[in-house]
Amino acid sequence: MTMMKPSHLRLLLVDDERLARLELRRLLAAHDDVEVLAEASSGEEALALHAQLQPHALLLDVQMPEQDGLAVARALNAEARIIFCTAHASFAVEAFDLNALDYLVKPVAAERLAQALQRLRAELHHASGPYLPDEHRVLLRRGDQMALIRLGDIALIESRDNYLELHTPQGVFLLAGSLSRLLPRLDPQRYQQINRQALVRLDAIARLQPGDDSSLQLQLHSGPWLTVSRRQSQALRQRFSLG
Repeated sequence: MTMMKPSHLRLLLVDDERLARLELRRLLAAHDDVEVLAEASSGEEALALHAQLQPHALLLDVQMPEQDGLAVARALNAEARIIFCTAHASFAVEAFDLNALDYLVKPVAAERLAQALQRLRAELHHASGPYLPDEHRVLLRRGDQMALIRLGDIALIESRDNYLELHTPQGVFLLAGSLSRLLPRLDPQRYQQINRQALVRLDAIARLQPGDDSSLQLQLHSGPWLTVSRRQSQALRQRFSLG
């Protein structure tokens, strides 16, 4: 069996025009470390595939019917690396306000695409590293007290402005930072983001039940019910084979 190199770039192509997707595939074929996981022809399909496949990045068109690329980027928030590919340079400022990794104007030049892929490689290298083990101890604050808490004891992490609230059997603690910076250090086999503001430890989930609009509600072994976004609900259904 051939093993995939860890350095492979796993990409999702998003464009409502089939010929544009074919052209991107042609250009990407020159890069041996690129794997195109799937193609999407709409914003809705892109969000669903991103939740399912967790690509390293999206090559994303801006102007698409119904849900355009900028709306897709807003929906993904900090959960994705995005390289915009569009025929319109006028969207560049808004794209970078959404923390786009790069902005390519069609027809996409092979050299510019190569530069964007190199930026992606550098970004992944910067974010890469071993996941923190359960025994790792984190220095956290509660009021004017500090405590060393075992990572494996943290069941829920919620974003609160510039801080994170970490829920443990010992109580709720604070940590300066953001979910987007913490997520790459957590093992995705143990943790799952459930919406823009929260992630949970999977073995801390006690119950799952249907919510509104195809979303899920979950309850931890100790704690209130939490709302899972529709996109992350799909990911949880697949993870737990809920159909």
